[in-house]
This record gives sequence, structure tokens and C-alpha cells, in this order.
Amino acid sequence: MTDALLRMRIDDTDYNEFRDPLRAMCDAFPGAYWRALEDNPPDERFPEDFARAAMESGFLSALVDEGYGGAGLPLRVAAVILETIHSTSCNASSVIGQMYLPTILGKHGSAAQKQKYLPGIAAGDIRFLASAISEEDSGSDLAAIATRAEKRGEGWVVNGTKQWVNNARYTDLMLLLARTSEAPEGGDPRDGLTVFLVDMSKALDNGVSAEVIDAMINSNSENLVIKDLDLPADAVIGEIGKGHAYIRELSEVESILYAACASGDSDFFSDKAVKYANERVVFGRPISYNQGIQFPISKAFVEVQGAKLIGNKAAAIYDAGKRPGATASMAKHMACEAAWNMADACFTTHGGFAFAREYDVERKWRDVRIMQMAPQGTNMLLADIGENDLGMPRSF
Repeated sequence: MTDALLRMRIDDTDYNEFRDPLRAMCDAFPGAYWRALEDNPPDERFPEDFARAAMESGFLSALVDEGYGGAGLPLRVAAVILETIHSTSCNASSVIGQMYLPTILGKHGSAAQKQKYLPGIAAGDIRFLASAISEEDSGSDLAAIATRAEKRGEGWVVNGTKQWVNNARYTDLMLLLARTSEAPEGGDPRDGLTVFLVDMSKALDNGVSAEVIDAMINSNSENLVIKDLDLPADAVIGEIGKGHAYIRELSEVESILYAACASGDSDFFSDKAVKYANERVVFGRPISYNQGIQFPISKAFVEVQGAKLIGNKAAAIYDAGKRPGATASMAKHMACEAAWNMADACFTTHGGFAFAREYDVERKWRDVRIMQMAPQGTNMLLADIGENDLGMPRSF
């Protein structure tokens, strides 16, 4: 598609045929459902009922090709789906992997891999919810990844550790990034990394051990220890040693979709702040009359609208068959910053009641804060923009 044919919707009420049934689905999981999960021990907080409903709805197969039973829809529709979920009391962190992780199979998987996994993923029978990339000593520095995969006969043996892996014990498949060779001297230090597909039904407690992280957010994160994990030859996705390029490509889709999540959270906070401000009467009139209440909400609202337009642009570039590159980084950065500012305005509007769990403000407030850090934290996004849009040297 040429630049002249690139089109982008400028409104944020498109695809209501998806928004309306999604809101109806989410109505079954109000704030009380999510608060009850947080009362459980750390290893019992996975929203199984919500995840099952989302899987069965078919919405999560939006990006899987129709030839494998998916919907084959544009990335913009996938963004609308996640934005709508987050505009309610719900959070899609438990299932967002099902939306974007299969794209790496669709683009770089073998014909056998696609046929083996994509129909089951599209139907919701195979859960693809987890990716194991970050490590304690490497963080976002992929060149410093220490997890190694060594060739043994026809297969591979993997050893290493991974941190902050969401949903590891609730997924059937896990994406794993490991070093299979040293980077060539003078070349990109991120070369020599390979992407593997791990069958967690076989690997968990049989080469992979998981320890739940008790965190302030309900992300079902775990630290993994990988010891002598046997993987078959067909576990490799794409070319050996090209894993960084695939992860970079995947991160662009991930950033656009997380930007949509943040925009949905912004809508949640905006609606909640305005409703409370109009109803709360102090000194004889609603507090919405006070500029100290009204202006922060209005300012954040402006930022949210700008972030949504950049998010729409990034999705439009992708849907036109192009790489969104740093535009995806802009979308996530702007959306997460705007969501944080709207959350803060909502928090201030509610005053002391914002700390009360029943209002759901503090819970969703925590959710938007984490999105400034992961995936693709603020500094990584800004470094990407500095290098690829502004022509400055790579800082990471």
C-alpha cells in the first residue's frame, strides 16, 4: 500500500460492534471480582473466570489469520478490544499475550508450527499468555542475556533464569529468548539470540521451576529458573540467531496494544472523576465547579485525546503493511503518561475516598503506574525515539 492510500480514522467511537458486546462481557466482572482476587494468596490471584470468558468470546483471536480459524482483523480492531476492556473495571494483563504473541508465529513460524498451534490459539484451546525475556542482570539489555541454549543432537538444552514472567503457570505455550551463539566481533551485540516456543505443560517442574512474586499489582508474575530444559528442534521460531529482530518487531505490536490498554484506563478514570465531581457537594455546590478539580481533569483529557491519535496512527501504519517503528514507542509513552495524569486527577478528585478499595480508584491507579515501566519502560521508549526519529546515537 502506498503512502497516498494510508488512511486513519480520527474518531474514537469506531467499531462499536466490538465495543458493545465487550462491555457486556466485562459487566460480569465488576470491581468486586478483582478486589476479591487480591485477597487471595499470591499464587491464587489469576482471574481464571475472566480469562475463560475472554478466550471463549473469540475477541482474542483478532490478529490470527482466517486460514487458521482466527478473525484476521486489523491491529486497530485489536486495540479497540483492549481499550474497551480497560475502560471498565477489568484488566487484560492476564490475556493480552493471547492477542499479540501469536503474531510472531504468523510472521516467522514454519508451516508446521502454524498448523500445529494457531488453530488451537484462535479457538482458545491453547493458551499463549507468557513471554520470558527479562533477566535479573540484563533487564531490558538484550545483549546481556545470559540464558543459553546449546545444541544437543537434534534438539536444544537451555539453562538460565528469567524474571517477571507473567502467567507462566497458567499458559500452555511460552515464548523464550535465549543466546545460541556469541555476537560476531564488531557486529550488533544483540545478534546470536534465538526465539523458542516452550510447551509449559511439559516444561513446568521438568526443567522450569517458577516462584510467584508477591507484588502490589495483580500481574501473576513469576521468576523462572531454567535448568537442563530439553527442547526439540522444532521449538525454534524463525532463523537461529535472529531473535532480537523478531522481538523488536513483536514489541512494536505490543507497544501499540498496551497504549490502547492505557487509553482505556484513561476513559475509566475520566468517567469516574467527572461523575464523582458532579455528585460530590461541598460548601453548597458540586466540587466540579472548582477549577482546582476541573482543570486537572480537563488537562489530562487533552493529553488522552492526543495519545489516542498517535495510537491510531501507529496502528494505521502497521495495518498498511509497514513497520510503525518509533511511532509505536510514541504511542505507548504518550498513552501511559496521559493515563497516569488522568489517574492522578481522579485520585485527587476523590480525596481520601480514593484510598478506599471499594471505589476501585487505587487498584486501577496501580495498574496504570506499572505500564510506565513494563513492557518497554519509559527510558527504552525515549531512547528508541531519540535514535530512530531524531538521529541521535543509541543510548542502550
